[in-house]
Amino acid sequence: MSTIFIGAKPLNMEQQLQQLAAEWNAECRRIPEGYWFLPEYMMRIHGIHIDEEANGWRFWREADATTWEDFLLMHMTHRLASQHGQLLEYEAQGTIRLIEPEPHTFSTFDLYAERVLAKESGLVRDMKKNWIYAHRTRYVR
Repeated sequence: MSTIFIGAKPLNMEQQLQQLAAEWNAECRRIPEGYWFLPEYMMRIHGIHIDEEANGWRFWREADATTWEDFLLMHMTHRLASQHGQLLEYEAQGTIRLIEPEPHTFSTFDLYAERVLAKESGLVRDMKKNWIYAHRTRYVR
């Protein structure tokens, strides 16, 4: 599983998440660990977890999430980090990379898909693009 960490503890995360939820037709619930961001029912399997830690906020999704959940994870983390002048800490397979936020790259699902497919071409690109768009919702599984 990969996670994205934003080291900006003073953020008013609830207000930020409620604004994102209103924009993306989602629901944001307070839970003991932090928050649970739930896209509309047809576009989610598990939702996005936002865990409160001593030095900031850790965002993650389940491995079998929809591509819509993955898009929203990227959209919200890049947007929040950019708004607050933070780098993103991307952790996967035991390594951590610092990433400069690129909110424009993840502002729409189409731009997200283009970013994911940036290094692909030809038939492989077409097949992956079809898979990305087909797995936005829960019923194609």
